[in-house]
Amino acid sequence: MTLPEIAIWGIVVFTLLGIFFGFALAATAQRFYVATDPRVEKIRNKLPSANCGACGFAGCQAYAEAVVETPETSANLCVPGGKTTAETVARLTGKIAEVVEEKMAVLRCHGTTAYVKPQAEYLGIRSCTGASLVFGGPRMCKNGCLGLGDCVRVCPFDAMEISETGIVTIDNQKCTGCGLCVPACPKRILELYPRKHRVELACVAREKQAAVRAKCLIGCTTCQKCVGACPAKAISWDGTTIGIDHRTCVAFGPACKEICVDVCPTFVLHRLGQNPLPEELAHPNGGK
Repeated sequence: MTLPEIAIWGIVVFTLLGIFFGFALAATAQRFYVATDPRVEKIRNKLPSANCGACGFAGCQAYAEAVVETPETSANLCVPGGKTTAETVARLTGKIAEVVEEKMAVLRCHGTTAYVKPQAEYLGIRSCTGASLVFGGPRMCKNGCLGLGDCVRVCPFDAMEISETGIVTIDNQKCTGCGLCVPACPKRILELYPRKHRVELACVAREKQAAVRAKCLIGCTTCQKCVGACPAKAISWDGTTIGIDHRTCVAFGPACKEICVDVCPTFVLHRLGQNPLPEELAHPNGGK
């Protein structure tokens, strides 16, 4: 058999094999085909595609499948999508459009480079987790923001940045409350607040007053004056630090007048949207 004949027969054989395996694959696909509910794709297209996992599922596709196929999966689990997305999902699945509590991330720290004393120079990788493994970080306060951006890197909505003050700032308009930043912070100072909250506590001091004063100009001294002053009993002391039950705080109503803010001697407890610091602390050293 000549070389051209061998080439022709080779082409014929491989062509026939290709056709055979093509039909075999098509038959297999038909045999194991699983019908997909068209609502899954519709819901998937309405989700924000953040794949943040705030819903408790591994991404938007997984949630779309679960909310269609599983009766107990609620229609309001997409935190970034908010009320509009919840209503759309409820309409497509025939479920009840439950209330969506909008949330936002809040940094519980005022420990900028102007207020917190340095302890050492950190030359390692730019990671809060990495820095915290080295004696708790380069700053004297071991409970405050390290400003190395672990939370910034995981935020899918570009709502966080390291500002010139040396700590994280959050754009409340961009923040969707997905919560990815919370576990990324090794200091546990990022917290999800209801968007309709009234007061913010910008410190998680876990030490006695003398220790706090030695490290930070405006740290919480855990004097507990706010705990006693709160008429709603929404502020508590757990033996280590101060905490706020924001639902109880908001539910109490306008009669409260945020008395807790007025009795706080260190300005770390403040009304929403207000600069809590007096001029001499807001601009230390004349703003330099």
